[in-house]
Amino acid sequence: MTGLRPPAQADHIDRMLEIWVRELPELDVATEGIVERIHKLAHRFNRAMDETLADFELKRGEWHVLGNLRRSGPPYRRSPGQLAADMGLSSGAMTHRLDRMERAGLIRRLPDPEDRRSLQIELTDAGWQLWQDSTGTQARKEALIASALTDAQKEQLNTLLRELMVAFDRDATPPPSDH
Repeated sequence: MTGLRPPAQADHIDRMLEIWVRELPELDVATEGIVERIHKLAHRFNRAMDETLADFELKRGEWHVLGNLRRSGPPYRRSPGQLAADMGLSSGAMTHRLDRMERAGLIRRLPDPEDRRSLQIELTDAGWQLWQDSTGTQARKEALIASALTDAQKEQLNTLLRELMVAFDRDATPPPSDH
């Protein structure tokens, strides 16, 4: 069916690229294929994540706050300013998000033991468990998708994607925040 791939191995991107070869012969179809596939896969991963978050009644930004606190290690505390900076949010936006999360029992505000004028945001047991459960669910979905590849292929793909990320980090302006 397609001159780019044998029909049994062709995907919908190959069919689109075949049209572009005809319509735009100067187009670098290898690069276009990479970009289109990354874009489509990202869309599918995001949709799976949105479904997971909806199942756990979480907003993406809340999940990111929980993850940021979880990654900080015990006692799972950060200042609101650190959280806002890490997530590219204004202090007002972070305060609003933290207010909702505190009402839901996912975080608590504590006085900073080193600075009485400051606060620390601490992950509650409920917040820790919600992040753990939602992340586990999402990881299982992602593992199903990645199971199409062998371990060697996963490593190769990680290596190649890392090279692209390093090039972007070096050559491009910072990406917009997804939080």
